[in-house]
Amino acid sequence: MAPEILETSPELYKNSTDIESEDYELEMAERLHVFATRLNRLATEQVGQRSQIEQRWLDDLRQYHGEYAADEAAELSRSKGSQVFVNITRNKTNAAEARLQDMLFPTDDRNFGIYPTPVPELNAMAKQEPETPEEVGPIEMARQIQSEADAAAQMMQVVIDDQLVESRYHVKARDVIHDACQLGTAIIKGPIIIGRTKKRWDVMPDGMSVLQILESLEPTVERVDPWDFFPDMSAKSIAEAEFVFERRRLSKKQLRDMAKLPGILVSQLKEVVREGAKTSLIAKDFTDDLRNITGINTVGEGNRYEIWEYHGPISKSELMDAMSLSEEDEYSSIETDELDDEIEATVFFSGNHVLKVALNPMDSDERPFSAFNWEKDESSIFGFGVPCLMRNPQKVINASWRMMMDNAGLSVADQIVVNKEIVAPADGSWEMAPKKVWNLVDKTRSVQEAFASFSTPSHQTELGNIFSMARQLADEETNLPLIAQGEMSPNMTKTSSGMAMLMNSSNIVLRKAVKNWDDDITRPLITRFYDWNMQFSERPEVKGDFSVEARGSGALLVREKQQENLMIYSNISMQNPEYFKRRDWAELDREIAKSLELPYDQITINETEIAEREAMAQEAASQGMVDPAMQKLQVDAELAQAKLQIEQQKMQLDAQYKAAVLQQSGQEMALDNQLERDKMAQKERIEMSNLTNKYQISERGRQTGYATAQERNKTERDKAAAQTNVKLTEAQLKAKNIANSFDTF
Repeated sequence: MAPEILETSPELYKNSTDIESEDYELEMAERLHVFATRLNRLATEQVGQRSQIEQRWLDDLRQYHGEYAADEAAELSRSKGSQVFVNITRNKTNAAEARLQDMLFPTDDRNFGIYPTPVPELNAMAKQEPETPEEVGPIEMARQIQSEADAAAQMMQVVIDDQLVESRYHVKARDVIHDACQLGTAIIKGPIIIGRTKKRWDVMPDGMSVLQILESLEPTVERVDPWDFFPDMSAKSIAEAEFVFERRRLSKKQLRDMAKLPGILVSQLKEVVREGAKTSLIAKDFTDDLRNITGINTVGEGNRYEIWEYHGPISKSELMDAMSLSEEDEYSSIETDELDDEIEATVFFSGNHVLKVALNPMDSDERPFSAFNWEKDESSIFGFGVPCLMRNPQKVINASWRMMMDNAGLSVADQIVVNKEIVAPADGSWEMAPKKVWNLVDKTRSVQEAFASFSTPSHQTELGNIFSMARQLADEETNLPLIAQGEMSPNMTKTSSGMAMLMNSSNIVLRKAVKNWDDDITRPLITRFYDWNMQFSERPEVKGDFSVEARGSGALLVREKQQENLMIYSNISMQNPEYFKRRDWAELDREIAKSLELPYDQITINETEIAEREAMAQEAASQGMVDPAMQKLQVDAELAQAKLQIEQQKMQLDAQYKAAVLQQSGQEMALDNQLERDKMAQKERIEMSNLTNKYQISERGRQTGYATAQERNKTERDKAAAQTNVKLTEAQLKAKNIANSFDTF
């Protein structure tokens, strides 16, 4: 019996092992199902908590596109009033977006810097000069170490810059800025690892060119649609978030491509496809809502599968279950710890099915998300955009304009009152029309009693004032005045210093936004790229202990402030004689051109040309030559003075003639004549006084224009005073003007 038992025991043991293995896989699959259900429930909670923000975003987009909400449009339609939408929100939002993009990326320049982490002792030693032979060696070594660190930091900076260029970072950053200005919140993701194919032509020894296809894994960045971003809603910032969800909507073809990725649980993915796209939906798809706002036909939900990407802690047992089912061996060494049972991971799931679980590849456990707000909300990750900030002013503008249109329509024509007991329309219609026939119903009464009219008062001025105040309120609410949009207000100063102060004030909010970009996007994003290169780069020459600084935007603000200070300093120096003689104007001119990024050498003449011009001017002055422009000013002054004299002479002759006529009147008109003469004399004095004042004001303005030339070319001019020389003086001046090739009066 024993031998038979021994012979059959292996068979029995094998069947038992298979059964246990199947049971174990079923148990792990069930645990993964529970895991997916937990993540599904957690994502659903965040979707529900974000519903109010989504409604605010819809209002922002409708306002940006100049559309009323459905209930507002229906109410306006029922009231049969004006439905016009005066959209100033779009201009404000676009201006904010353009200004911020221009300040952050004026020339697509690098807006970050990477520098070696300073070592105080080493830096101090490198700056010293050796005083003894024994100090030469350590100081040279310190300088060598510092030089190598600077070179490595510079190379790391170039590597990251190349990675960002390959990722089209500047283009995607501008899309992120657009989201922030419009919705208040924008999300950028990186580094994320993608397979990139590069082509290279190699020349063989025989002269033939051979195309080489190179594949490599490279870090990149992507813009995340705010509508698909669901963080821990209890957190106030990304850093505080316990977890982050990102939604993707994939077609069946994209799912087939996803099945080819390593670590995918293909059996679970097949279950998702078998159950259908609608069973995996958690959050609403706002695509149709957005298309309705922009006036595009809706497309329906379609056959898009909702795939969720979870970044956050999971238990090590959940990770082990997923790795076992995915036949991944690289995580088999993970051990559970009662005190530390959670690990940072990335999980892809759909509905109640886990599709992939992977460890966070970064040793720092940093999540690849950064959020930027136009204006922060102290209680939430999601901030406020320009449309939200000016919601009430936009409503007041729309309401006042609608009332202006309605009031204008009512007040432009009278209201007609008809007494139906007296008249009736021959055609049965009570609408007024030209040559309309009316039948007299009550022949005992007059037709004038049948009709009356009254007018609706016009309130355009009052409503216009409300409209203007609302526009001003929009400027104050958004801190984006007209000057920040490239427009001039009626009462705005025109002086250079005043304009500089206004521009500086208008940039306060933009500077705050730039600083937020530095803190929330540039520094954390570039730091993650630095960490990735330190961990995965195969180039040892780029590695080192470095620090990341967001210097681009800071340097831009410094440059802007320097421009303003240089212009103010130049104006102050020109106005103060003591300061004027102390300035090196050539160097100051060069610095102003440099701050404005202008080609100074191309637009500035050299010292030789300046000396030649000064010599020509001195020679002309010594020969009594007058600058044509100054000569024209002098002639204009002469003509103005002659015109004044001619007008005075004409007025005197006219007064004398009228006085002679009055003296020939009879004695019975003596009193009236005297009164008339007094009136005429008073009038003449007033007119003469006004004319003299006018000339004096005009003459002072002209004297200011050619004071320097007049000082060098003083001459005595004769004044024509005789009544008989009026026409002669005019002719002489006219001839002189023609001889100098100037226009005559």
